[in-house]
Amino acid sequence: MNRATFSGRNDDPDILQVLEAIPDAVVVIDTDFTVRLVNAGFTALTGVPRTQAIGKKCYEVFSGDMCRTSACPMNRIDKGVEQLRYEGDKHCACGRSAPGIITASAYRTPSGELSGVIEIVSDMTPLYESRERFRKAMGGVIQAMSLTIEKRDPYTAGHQRRVTKLCRAIAGELGFSWDRTQGLRMAAAIHDLGKVLVPAAILNKTGELSEQEMAIIREHPRTAYEILKNIDFPWPLAQTIYQHHERMDGSGYPQGLKGEAILLEARILAVADVVDAICCFRPYRPAAGPEAALAELSALRETCYDAAVVDACTKVLTEGKVNLGACRNKNPIG
Repeated sequence: MNRATFSGRNDDPDILQVLEAIPDAVVVIDTDFTVRLVNAGFTALTGVPRTQAIGKKCYEVFSGDMCRTSACPMNRIDKGVEQLRYEGDKHCACGRSAPGIITASAYRTPSGELSGVIEIVSDMTPLYESRERFRKAMGGVIQAMSLTIEKRDPYTAGHQRRVTKLCRAIAGELGFSWDRTQGLRMAAAIHDLGKVLVPAAILNKTGELSEQEMAIIREHPRTAYEILKNIDFPWPLAQTIYQHHERMDGSGYPQGLKGEAILLEARILAVADVVDAICCFRPYRPAAGPEAALAELSALRETCYDAAVVDACTKVLTEGKVNLGACRNKNPIG
């Protein structure tokens, strides 16, 4: 709807007929932010009757996250943008929140002068609800996988949960979005999935592992990747888990990746994983505690571990945002 013109009359039958024929919510807003017209789709989506919308300021009737900011569609269109399309929530005066795809177009007088904005809001609620159900179902599957891994290896029971918690805290320090953090949490929750194919005698061995046994252990990231690679997750779960034993200097396994070739999610998971491993009891050694873990991170900062991730992890641990002390017990934690 580029360079749309508008007659200026609220009772123009042609305009009203067109508006009513559009199933999406339509609202016409003057340059002073006054709502000029709305259609039946607007009332159906927002729950706001015409009489409570027309003549009011748009930000009073159905505010959005960009209202009263320089990013407001009216402000951007006033600076020369003809049309905007974006995803966002509209918060209605009646208390309802309406997520949608919003198209904001300039409308002009016959002489070309800007008169205001026409916004069309396509309701995304059903899609959002469907997406949320999918996320919950996927979360349940991930949890089932995590419990399966812990049943297989009781000495590291609780390890994946603690690593997930630490990953989330580090992601917060690094400014991850909610969605990206969710993906990292999912990967952390099943990062040892590949150990399901490692013989129990090796997992629970109390003595030092042989080179052959260590080679078997080091295959677990690749095994997990092979299990997950063909599942269409909305996050890079398979690659994150595949890379979580890689190191910044290329000394890790199984691919020998270096630096930026390693996903940031995998770099976070690597740090959280090693911190918990050092802090907690293993069949082949006692728990060393958080102090030893922090000393390890400090010694290998930039060489093995991402410096920004190490700094973020150190901060959340020293400030007490995550407590790993409970994993020092000698007995397996359920």
